[in-house]
Amino acid sequence: MSKNDNNDLKELEKEILSGIQSCIKCRECLHMCPTYEGWATQGPYGRLMAINLHLKYGLGSEEELSNLLFACSTCRRCLERCKRLSSGTSVTDLIIKARQYLAKRAKARG
Repeated sequence: MSKNDNNDLKELEKEILSGIQSCIKCRECLHMCPTYEGWATQGPYGRLMAINLHLKYGLGSEEELSNLLFACSTCRRCLERCKRLSSGTSVTDLIIKARQYLAKRAKARG
């Protein structure tokens, strides 16, 4: 992995984690999500928490995280109830950025 690739990944990681930190964890988004069937990780809030735990503590494999993130349809229905929209945080955008992060990591490993 080149130094530029590593720097890009670190910046993307910081951006994602910063966005996740602004989530107030109200979980209102869960009930709007078409993929939510009772398990938090099936909804936007749970996906954000999985991203957070993976990036901060290395919990879960990249494959498991990827499966969670790509189960999101990116329909943006979660944004209908998100209380943090006024702060510029978009759950869907964070999920998309986390997908990009995983793809860049995989590409950098070659």
